[in-house]
Amino acid sequence: MTAPWDEPRMELLTRLWLAGATARLIAEKLGGGVTRNAVIGKAHRLGLTGKHGSKSAALKRARAFRARGSDQHLQRKPKPKNRAR
Repeated sequence: MTAPWDEPRMELLTRLWLAGATARLIAEKLGGGVTRNAVIGKAHRLGLTGKHGSKSAALKRARAFRARGSDQHLQRKPKPKNRAR
């Protein structure tokens, strides 16, 4: 059986998570049979954000960037000015 998530353990988890520690390192510091996945699950339930931002937000930015650049070849070039005959 794993150790309960009491207040001191959750505070340590929060402090280490916000400091940028890995889930594996946090699990080792907490001890008592706490696994990396348990740390990740608890952090998620506590509402702690991901360390590197949302992957979906990064994907949206990448798609928007590609969309802006990909239609440049479809834009019409300006017509040359008529020369006087």
